[in-house]
Amino acid sequence: MPQQTDVGVVGGGPGGYVAALRAAALGARVTLIERDTLGGVCLNWGCIPSKALLRSAEVLQLAQRAAAYGVVTGDVRADFPAMVARKDRVVRQLVRGVQGLLEASGVTVMRGTARLAGAGALEVTGNGTTDVVVAKALIVATGSSPARPPIPGIESAGVLDSTSALALAELPKHIVVAGAGAVGVEFATLFALLGCQVTLVEMLPAVVPNEDADISEAMRKILVQQGVTVHTATRIVSVKARQGGLQVELGTANGTSTVETTHVLMATGRRPNVRDLGLEPAGVRFSPQGITVDAQLQTTAPGVYAIGDVTGKKQLAHVASHQGIVAAENALGHPAAFDDRAVPACTFTHPEIASVGLTEAEARTRHGDVAVGRFPFQALGRARAHGDTDGFVKIVAGARHGEVLGVHILGPAASDLISEGVLAIQLEATLDDLRAAIHAHPTFPEATAEAAWAAIGAPLHLPSRRAT
Repeated sequence: MPQQTDVGVVGGGPGGYVAALRAAALGARVTLIERDTLGGVCLNWGCIPSKALLRSAEVLQLAQRAAAYGVVTGDVRADFPAMVARKDRVVRQLVRGVQGLLEASGVTVMRGTARLAGAGALEVTGNGTTDVVVAKALIVATGSSPARPPIPGIESAGVLDSTSALALAELPKHIVVAGAGAVGVEFATLFALLGCQVTLVEMLPAVVPNEDADISEAMRKILVQQGVTVHTATRIVSVKARQGGLQVELGTANGTSTVETTHVLMATGRRPNVRDLGLEPAGVRFSPQGITVDAQLQTTAPGVYAIGDVTGKKQLAHVASHQGIVAAENALGHPAAFDDRAVPACTFTHPEIASVGLTEAEARTRHGDVAVGRFPFQALGRARAHGDTDGFVKIVAGARHGEVLGVHILGPAASDLISEGVLAIQLEATLDDLRAAIHAHPTFPEATAEAAWAAIGAPLHLPSRRAT
């Protein structure tokens, strides 16, 4: 007999489980179907485990620099198995937390693979049986999977994706990272800090190519300082197995070359999980790039919503979670729309990168003349005291009214600092608003206020061009 529910959620990642929690908070009966582990890729094989390992690498690097802080240490080295064990503990704790939240909210969790079966119905297959769930509204949150380009030899042993890279039991001696987007540079940083030889390969002319050009240029220099060999405007032509490792052929406009390595990490993007969901018979329009949705996250099938990576748009965990809230509210008759004007992007390199809004180039294309302010962490008291002075805060604003159009940060705690930029854009704040807000001293956020002062040509702790 079919199980009746108000909202059926397919996928228990950061979009799906948040949608389930929000729907339950609104008084709905909710059934969530997950084929693997609650928390999805982000919690189990992505955001959280990678940050746990990166934190271990940062502690190692800090310990190696201890003498600069007046601290005497003994032999400092990486115990990678212990780092992996800590990473796994962190993941288990957070997965249990998600399970507890769903239980406390009264969400029914089913284990299995779900397929749309028409008229609000889901067929759920697991443990050799198939059950039917009938819901008044459905939310598809099936996420994405690593994409592998058609490169000869890509299936060779030792070629990893972001999931298998986090399952390594031993550190690679040398690793070629294909793709210098957020995932690629994070892994390049992680392995470099742990003492591995790292070669980073990017097809486009710049690393982190979606970031502001100033951020990209500065990040490349930092990666090189950390010992990473960086190749831009370069593609991987082939991968060949060799005794004891792999031979990677690189191609540029000037010809080809080879790199000998033990591992290759493909960080070349992700593809939405749209296969075998029964989307087409259910009237849900989709393509290999994802499910089509409107501002309410409604698909082309009435009562069916889609959120997160499966829509193929901004593939970020926090976007999926916010979309989960919007979809749940719409599914239950509370009108809401997804607003992507102020979506932050964070890259957990060392130092971190964070950005929101328009780059300088985008702002000039859309708005013409703009005001730009930069403030380096080298000139910030807290950064000096902390011993982390690489990077800067950059603000892009309208030249006439000073409305904040973009905030770009490379530096310590950038992922935390960007929230002020998010609020500035979301609330349509101006440079005057940022300057007028009193920032505590000595803190890293002072750099944001300083960048706002610089944008009007009157920096406080840098030489001033003119008085304002």
